[in-house]
Amino acid sequence: MIKLKNILNEVLNTFQVEADILSDRKESITGILDQIRGLYKVTIVNNITPEEYPQKDKIEYTKLKIKFVTREDPKQDLPKFKEDMLTSDLSKTDLRIPGIKSVTFKEETLKRL
Repeated sequence: MIKLKNILNEVLNTFQVEADILSDRKESITGILDQIRGLYKVTIVNNITPEEYPQKDKIEYTKLKIKFVTREDPKQDLPKFKEDMLTSDLSKTDLRIPGIKSVTFKEETLKRL
C-alpha cells in the first residue's frame, strides 16, 4: 500500500526543466519522446515547440518540458539525462536513443514544482 510519506516525498521532490533537442527527421519524434519518458527519474515529457519555428530538411528542432523526480540536487541529474540520451552503445545502435543528435538543458528554467 502506498504510504502518505512516499507520496509527499514525490510531490516535494518533483522538478521541471526545459531542453532543446536536435534529432534526425528519419526518426519519429513521438518515438524519441517515448524513449526519453523511459529514462530513470523522468516522469513527464511535453513537446512545447512553437508551430511557427523553422525546421531544416534533415534535422528537427524540438523544445521540451521535462518533469522528473529526485532526492538529490536536480542540477546533478541533468548531465546523467544527457549521457543516457547520447551515450554510444555500439552493440545495438550508434546512439542510446536513436535519432537524437544533440541535447541542451536550459538550467535557468529548472524549478521545483
